[in-house]
Amino acid sequence: MGETSMEERFEGRVRLGVEAGVAEVTLSRPEAHNGLDWAMIDGLLAAQRRLAALDGLRAVVLAGEGESFCAGLDMGAIMGQPERLPSLLEADEAGINPVQRLALGWREAGVPVIAALHGHVYGGGLQIALGADIRVVHPQARLALLEIVWGIIPDMGITATASDLRGDVLRELTWTGRKVGGEEAVALGLATRLGDEPLAMARQIAGAIAGHSPGAVAAAGELFRLAPGMSRRERLALEARLQRGLLGGEEQREAVAARLAGRPPRFP
Repeated sequence: MGETSMEERFEGRVRLGVEAGVAEVTLSRPEAHNGLDWAMIDGLLAAQRRLAALDGLRAVVLAGEGESFCAGLDMGAIMGQPERLPSLLEADEAGINPVQRLALGWREAGVPVIAALHGHVYGGGLQIALGADIRVVHPQARLALLEIVWGIIPDMGITATASDLRGDVLRELTWTGRKVGGEEAVALGLATRLGDEPLAMARQIAGAIAGHSPGAVAAAGELFRLAPGMSRRERLALEARLQRGLLGGEEQREAVAARLAGRPPRFP
C-alpha cells in the first residue's frame, strides 16, 4: 500500500488525513456550520486534487466538523468578492466548472466515497454530499436544496449526481427549498443509511471496503457508473468483461485463499 499515514490541511478550511488506505476529508469551519466561503471552495478543490494523486487509496470518508456537515454557500462571503464570481462558472478542458467539481471531483479519487451527514446539509452542502457514492445521515439532520431562496438553481453537477432520484422529488425539493429530516432523506433517496453516529458508521463502511480486493471494488464502481447509459446487451457484455479481468487474478486468488483459511486477505 502507498501512504499509510498522513495529515494535511488546505486553505485553513479542510483537513485531509489518511490511515491504512482510508482517507478522511473534513470540512473545518465549524463556527459557520462549514459554510462555503472562497477559502473553503479552494480548500476542497485542493483536497480533491491531493486525493487523486495518492497511491494505495482504498476509500474516502467525507465529513464536517462541529454542529453541521455543511450549510451551503456563505453568500455574504462569496458576494464580498464579486470579481471572483465569473470564475465559478468557467469550465475547464473537461467541461466542468469549479462549483460542479466540488461535487463531481470526489469521483476522481477512483475509490468509493462515503459522506457522513449531520446538522445542516443545505444547498451546496447537499450537492457536495450527492457527489459521494454512499451517504449516512443522522436522524435529526436537515437536508435541503436552498438555492431557490437566493434566486438561483442547483448547478453543482446535480444533473449527474442526482440522476438516480425520482424527477418529481428533485423538482419539488428544488422549487420549494423544503427541508427534510434524515428518515425522509433515506426514503427519498437523498441518503443511503440512517445512523445516530454517521461518522462512525461511515468509517465502518470505508474500513469494510478497504478490506476487500481493490480490483473488484474498482470494477464494481466502473460497472455501476457505465451501465446506465448502455443497452441491455452492452450491460451484459460489460459485466462479463469486468469479471474476466478479475477471475483467476492475483487478488481474486488471495481473496479465495483467505476466505478458505479463515484469515483476513492481504492485498498489495
